[in-house]
Amino acid sequence: MDTGTPPTSRPGAAPGMGNSNQANPEGLGSLVTGIVEDLQGIVRGEVLLAKTELKEDVSVLGKAAGSLVAGGVVAFVGFIFLMLGVTYVLNQWLEMWLAAGIVGIALLLIGGILVMSGKKAMSAASMKPTETIDSLKEDQEWANQQIKSVKK
Repeated sequence: MDTGTPPTSRPGAAPGMGNSNQANPEGLGSLVTGIVEDLQGIVRGEVLLAKTELKEDVSVLGKAAGSLVAGGVVAFVGFIFLMLGVTYVLNQWLEMWLAAGIVGIALLLIGGILVMSGKKAMSAASMKPTETIDSLKEDQEWANQQIKSVKK
C-alpha cells in the first residue's frame, strides 16, 4: 500500500528528506509548513487553556467576593443591634439592652467569620494560569527540537 510519502532512512525522519544527503527544497518547504501549522494549532490550544483557567479563577474570586459582601452585611446588622443595645442602656432598660447586645455580638461574630473565610478564599486564589505557562514551556522545548532537527 502506497502512502504517498517516500521511504525514509531512519524512524521519525521528516517526509521528503529521503536517503540523500542533499536537502530537497520542496520537502523542506512542506516540513517547515507542517511545523508552522502544528505551532498554530498548539498556540490555539494554549489560548483556549488559558481562557479556561482564568474563568475558573474568576469564578472562585466571585464566590469569595460574595462571602465578603455577606459578611459585611451581617456585621452591619450586628452593629445596628449593638447600637440598639446602647440606646436601651441609656434608657435604663437593662433587660432589653442585654438581649440586643447578645444578639449584636452573635451577629458580629458570624459576620467576622464570613469576612475571614472570604478573605482566605481570595488570598488562596491565583490569577496566574500556571498550567498554561507550563504547557507553553513544553511547547517551546518541542519547537526548539523541531527546528534543530530541520537544521540537521
